[in-house]
Amino acid sequence: MPQPLEPSDPARLGSYRITGRIGEGGQGVVYLGEAESGDLVAVKLFHARLGQDAAARADFTREAELARRVARFCTAQVLESGMDGSRPYIVSEYVQGPPLSQLVAAGGPLSGGALERLAIGTATALVALHDAGVVHRDFKPHNVLIGPDGPRVIDFGIARALANTSTMTSQVVGTPAYMAPEQLSAGELGFALDVFAWASTIAFAATGRPPFGADAIPAIINRILNQEPDLEGIEAPLRDLLAACLAKDPGQRPTAREILDRLVRPRHDPQAAPVPPAVSAALAVPSAASGPAAGPVTVPGGGRRRRVRAAIAAVVVAVAATVAAAVALLPSLHLPSAGTGASGTERAAAAGTAPASSADTGGGSSPPETSPPTAASPSASPASSPRPRVSRSTARPDVTRPAPTRTVTARPTVRRSKTTAPVPADSPASKPAKPSPTPARRLVELGPGHFTEYCVSLGWEWVEYRETPTPGAYCVKRKGDTMYLTQSQRDAGCRWRFHDPKAFHRFKGKSNYCYTYR
Repeated sequence: MPQPLEPSDPARLGSYRITGRIGEGGQGVVYLGEAESGDLVAVKLFHARLGQDAAARADFTREAELARRVARFCTAQVLESGMDGSRPYIVSEYVQGPPLSQLVAAGGPLSGGALERLAIGTATALVALHDAGVVHRDFKPHNVLIGPDGPRVIDFGIARALANTSTMTSQVVGTPAYMAPEQLSAGELGFALDVFAWASTIAFAATGRPPFGADAIPAIINRILNQEPDLEGIEAPLRDLLAACLAKDPGQRPTAREILDRLVRPRHDPQAAPVPPAVSAALAVPSAASGPAAGPVTVPGGGRRRRVRAAIAAVVVAVAATVAAAVALLPSLHLPSAGTGASGTERAAAAGTAPASSADTGGGSSPPETSPPTAASPSASPASSPRPRVSRSTARPDVTRPAPTRTVTARPTVRRSKTTAPVPADSPASKPAKPSPTPARRLVELGPGHFTEYCVSLGWEWVEYRETPTPGAYCVKRKGDTMYLTQSQRDAGCRWRFHDPKAFHRFKGKSNYCYTYR
């Protein structure tokens, strides 16, 4: 609940009337404000004094503008920013709900669907931040509010602008228990540090404790730099995902989009989803060569969240099995009937068995001789037969009929239809039309990326190619302050520059070039 204002608190900030105090932290005071329309807002007035530092003011303005571009789903939308004397402030959407830290302290760790909803909601917010070019730098349970419509990430986009001000130079931007190793060792700071902090926050929500402890700051820093996280009590596959996000090397961590993809489509769920009875019945259709149908079929790799996908995959398998069975039985569909005068040799050849030997090839009244079919009894010995066995490869050919062959149905036949005139099997009308060829797409070079302009649009100053820590393009603002452009960001830069939604990026040597397929 908001607290009453103190005598030193402002009555207005910008166009908003200040009505109460929400809280105070290391960076500043958060007030409850009211717009002229009556809508409630949260107004954060920072302790840092920018004074006459034109560069610091420009940085703050640039970062605030970037923060306003962040998609408002799963975040508290930034509405306005400005200066109160020499102190900057920022206005955002008011979210009525407790922070995650307070929720866990009061009700204990989250689990099941509640934990999954939190992980997916905050990962979605991380995707929105990074897509806008914003690095949060202070992602922690206190900055995740549990609103009536789900989790909202707050307090983003300004930490970097205030990091180099005179008031903040002696402070570390971030909360030690949720900081990435590169923040503690003066490494390159990019989107990966938010991934580390996100994983630490979700681990706290699942266990009630930060993964590297919450005791003395030097001990916490030592564990972050040198020890593995404590993820005891977190079930797979979430545990495996958090472990990957907490890698010491930022280059080994997944991106925000990869996190979200793994959360909504887990790939390592050990449970198995049984196939529905209808699908099992479809899979039980026997084929001519396979003999009796197999038992119930289960699709491994399923889980409670993948049953629909597993059932769809099983239906596809069932259709494939049914088609295979129909193809295997296809030759028998064209066998001549007994009334058409077809010989036993032709019928036996079409059925895939050896023909019976007869003394009268003209079809007299003498009964046919019986001998074991050679193809059906490969293990029978010749001595067990009352007379020498006749092999298809050595039998005397029939002079009046074609030799037995499995392709007897390839001869021209006439198929009868109840509604149309007979169509010869070899006629052009019976053959399916060949599909028209699809023209092959070719790779087209759109031109050099000139990513300096793209970096400026993200709030940086220029772009350059660097070999470390990861070879590739980096947006640069000043020495030691860079942002690595991921493949998705470089693709977005090409689409932004050439106004082509299908454009993508490739390096030509160490230069940025854009391409598309046409």
